[in-house]
Amino acid sequence: HKYNEAKELDHKLIKAILDWDYYNMVRNLQSGKWEACGGGPIAAAMIASEALGADDAVLLKYANSGDIPNGDKSRVVGYASIGIFKSEQNSKKQIDFSLNEQEKNELLQIAKKSVELYITNKGKYPITDNLPSLQIERGAFVTLELNGRLRGCIGYTAPIEPLIQTVRDVAIQAAVNDPRFPPVQKNDLPMLSYEISVLSPFTRVLDVNEIQVGVHGLMMVRENRAGLLLPQVPVEQNWNRTTFLEQTCLKAGLNPNDWKNPDTDIFKFSAFVFNDHKK
Repeated sequence: HKYNEAKELDHKLIKAILDWDYYNMVRNLQSGKWEACGGGPIAAAMIASEALGADDAVLLKYANSGDIPNGDKSRVVGYASIGIFKSEQNSKKQIDFSLNEQEKNELLQIAKKSVELYITNKGKYPITDNLPSLQIERGAFVTLELNGRLRGCIGYTAPIEPLIQTVRDVAIQAAVNDPRFPPVQKNDLPMLSYEISVLSPFTRVLDVNEIQVGVHGLMMVRENRAGLLLPQVPVEQNWNRTTFLEQTCLKAGLNPNDWKNPDTDIFKFSAFVFNDHKK
C-alpha cells in the first residue's frame, strides 16, 4: 500500500491489540478489511498470554519501510513491536468512551433521518458531519421501539466504519432487516423511538464472576454460532447473572447451559447508551 494508506491500516490493527480486542481483530482480518502478515499467530499469542495472566499491551515502536532515509513511499511494509504484560490491576483494559449532548443528539438525528429517508423513498442519508468524535471507528447498535415495544435492533460488533456511518447504516438495517419483525412502514415513523449503544472493545471472560449485570453485555461464541445481548437487556428483563448467561446462549442458538462448556467462548463488553426517550 501507499505510505498513508498503510499507516491507517496498520494503526487500526495496532489499536485492536492495545485494546486487547482480538475477537474483532480476527473478524476484521478474516473479512479482509484489515491486513497483517501472521494475523492468526498474533491472536494466538494474545490468547496464550492471556491464559498466563497477561491483560495489557503497549506499543514499543511502529515504523514502515518508507520511514528510512530516501525510503520509497509508493509501496511500503509496516512493522510494529508490541509488549504484552500482566498489569498491576490484573484486569483487562476497559476503554472509556463518552459523547456530549451535541454529539448524542447528532447521532440520534442521523438514525432518525436515515430511517425516515429510507422508508419514504429508499434513499440513503448523506453524511456531512465532521465532528472528530463521530469519525472514530466503533461498533454500535441501534434499537427501535414502537409505542414502547421493541421494533428492531441490529448493529455492528466490530469497529469497521466511522461511528456516524455505522449508526446510519445499522439504523436502516434495524428498520427493515431484523428477522423478528416485518419492515417498518411509513405510518410507523411518527411513533418510533431510537436508542443507540456504542460498544467498547470485547474481552474474553475467564471467570463468570467478572460479569456485572447492568454493566456488561455478552457475546457467546461456539464454532460458527454467535449471539449477543446488550448490557441494558438483563436490567430490562430483571435477569440475574445466570439467566443472562443462559439467555445469551439461546440467542446464539445454543443450549441454555452451554456457557459452562469449555468449547464455548464468552466475551464481555460495555456500552455507552443513550436514547430520545420518545414514547
